[in-house]
Amino acid sequence: METENSAKLPLKTITAAATVILITGIVLVFIYGKTLLVPLVAGAFIAMLLVPPVNKLESFGIPRILSIVIMLVFSLSILGAVCWFFGNQIGGFASDLSGVQTRFDQMIDDISIFLEDNFGIEKAVALQRINDQIFKFLKDHASAISSAAFSTIGSLGSLILLPVYMFMFLLYRDHFTTVAIKLFHKHSPDMVVEVVTDLRKVIQHYISGVIKVMGILAVLNIIALSALGIKHAFFFGIFAAAMNILPYVGPLIGSLFPIVFALLTKDSLFFPVAVLASFIIIQSIEGNFLTPKIVGSNVNINPLVSLIALLIGSLLWGVVGMILFIPLAAIVKKLLELSPSTAVYGYLMGDTPDEKPDRDLTKLSTLWQRWFPTKSK
Repeated sequence: METENSAKLPLKTITAAATVILITGIVLVFIYGKTLLVPLVAGAFIAMLLVPPVNKLESFGIPRILSIVIMLVFSLSILGAVCWFFGNQIGGFASDLSGVQTRFDQMIDDISIFLEDNFGIEKAVALQRINDQIFKFLKDHASAISSAAFSTIGSLGSLILLPVYMFMFLLYRDHFTTVAIKLFHKHSPDMVVEVVTDLRKVIQHYISGVIKVMGILAVLNIIALSALGIKHAFFFGIFAAAMNILPYVGPLIGSLFPIVFALLTKDSLFFPVAVLASFIIIQSIEGNFLTPKIVGSNVNINPLVSLIALLIGSLLWGVVGMILFIPLAAIVKKLLELSPSTAVYGYLMGDTPDEKPDRDLTKLSTLWQRWFPTKSK
């Protein structure tokens, strides 16, 4: 017995060492391969969303290359319009800073008078000096802030590789399926195609669901801010909806800007409080209804995994990583759930147990068990 246990020990040690080396290698690849991997992953995600419309165009008899080009031009036009909108809005804030500064000056005077009358602190601040420096910086660097927004988006892979990868993924999607068939040549080609198609649909369901939720949130935010008379309601509403892709931190950042802006531009505290209440209500609707119904509980990941994915993405790829690593974590969760031997890890990453198993996941798990049946001891 002792001989048997001692013989197994080196194998466990080698396995553990190999696992550590593998994880270290993956981390290094993610760090040093950022320039290649960021546009590659982003291109793959967007290409998955474009597969159905490209297939639809092809069904009308339009050649595949032309169908892909049409959808690429359409999607990149939307992306360009969004970038232009945000850049234009950020630059436009410079023209509003004078009015905001007047209101801010009045608030500082009121605070100084309050501190002096109640606590005997004269000229409680160099608040005025700080105020002047803040607004001088904002006015002088408004265009730079706009440029920084574009450069952040441009870091998605120099925006040249992104459409190239999207085009290649769409053009050679059948080729990738053929590679999967050859890789799993011991199994029926129909089964392989079915698994690849279903897995793509699971991923597509998550990404498209998140985009739909963001769109609904943008509309709700814009309606609420417009009803309260908050200037730049479209910008704040879309910005807050876009920030929602970052769990926990995103909604806080997205709501903070319009609250502060309302505080500085309105004469009553009712407006910033109303903005805060509106965002709380909208976020409650999103968390309790929109995301569970549209995205589906089967692709949700629990808060701990979301936070870890957020931090890892931030450390490895910066702001872009914070966006991409959340769906990547959801994809890893779905892949783990495909095999009975790793399904427990997928369950660990999940938010809440599903009362009704997802149809696509059930089908994938059944196929996996048919491919790799568990050997009875």
